[in-house]
Parts: sequence; structure tokens; C-alpha cells
Amino acid sequence: MEQRSNRLFATAISIFILGFVGRIVLHDYPNFETVMVASFLSALVLPRNWTFVVTITMIVSSDIYLGYFGGSKIILFTYSGFLLVSILTSKFRNNIKGGIKPGTVYKFGGAGILVTLMYDIWTNFGVFLLTYNHTLDNLILVYVLGLPFMLYHLISSLVTFTLIGFPFYALYSQGMNNKLNVEDEITGYEQN
Repeated sequence: MEQRSNRLFATAISIFILGFVGRIVLHDYPNFETVMVASFLSALVLPRNWTFVVTITMIVSSDIYLGYFGGSKIILFTYSGFLLVSILTSKFRNNIKGGIKPGTVYKFGGAGILVTLMYDIWTNFGVFLLTYNHTLDNLILVYVLGLPFMLYHLISSLVTFTLIGFPFYALYSQGMNNKLNVEDEITGYEQN
């Protein structure tokens, strides 16, 4: 029991560091961040109550470090957007999980695209509510103006979910099972 809780704690700290440090290091690259994939991973591998603590702690602490905390009402939408990523991932975690195989990489990439779309739609709606007159034309304008940022965010999420998220998940899975299960393929080898 103690070994399991130590692993859980180590996993939570690792995910926190991934999100926090990634956000600080990639700060100069708008919409290229690791908070989204860290929120996804926390919901995928941690119990739900740990997921919410890790996600909120990661966002708040990085906002404090960067000087953003409390600076704008939009944080209500960004924070709730990351929590929504965690909730959706928790809900569909059994559909996403898989072994160390190509199909799981595709699931990670697809999940990255879906949660990023959901997050960007939600936060753009927040921008509309907080800064524009509430007309249909302005709502459309907000989403049109947000398209370049959304496309860049989608590309960055595809990269981070497949090149950071999946390897983290594979290492986590290997560590939890104390063995590496790679999908076997029949391969012929010839010796000279």
C-alpha cells in the first residue's frame, strides 16, 4: 500500500513538473505549452481527486511565477478549461488507455486535438463574454480572430501529446507493471 502511494505521489509530482516547467520554459511561444498534456496525463493516470489538485496547483503556481495570477477575469475560463480537459479525460480514460503500440499514439494525438478544440472554443467564448458587446457578429468575430491561435495550438498539442504525453504514459505504464510490454510483431532475422 505504501509503495503504491509513493508511486502515486511521484507520478503526481512528475506531471506537475512537466506542466509547470514546460509552461515557464515555453512561455515565449504563445499557445505552445505543456499544461494541456499534463492535465490530460494527470486525468489518465491519477485518481480523480489527485487530478484536480495537480491541475489547479500547476496552473496557479505557474501563473503566480509568471505574474499572471489575478490579472484578468479570463483566468476563470482558462482554469475551468483545463479542469474540463481533466474531467473529459477522466470520463473517457478507458477508451484512451492502451498498451505501448501505435494505436495508443493515435489515440493520444486525437485526444490532444479534441481537448484543444474544446478548450479553445471555451476560452474564446470567455473572451467574447468579457470583452465584446454580446452580438452574434461579435461572437463570430471572436472565433474568426482566434483561428490562427487555435491552429497553432492544435499543432502544438499534436506535438506535445504524441512526443511528450505518450512517452510519459509509456514510462508510467512500464514502471507500474515493472515490465515493458511492446506489441509483438513477427519479424524474420537472417544471420550472415
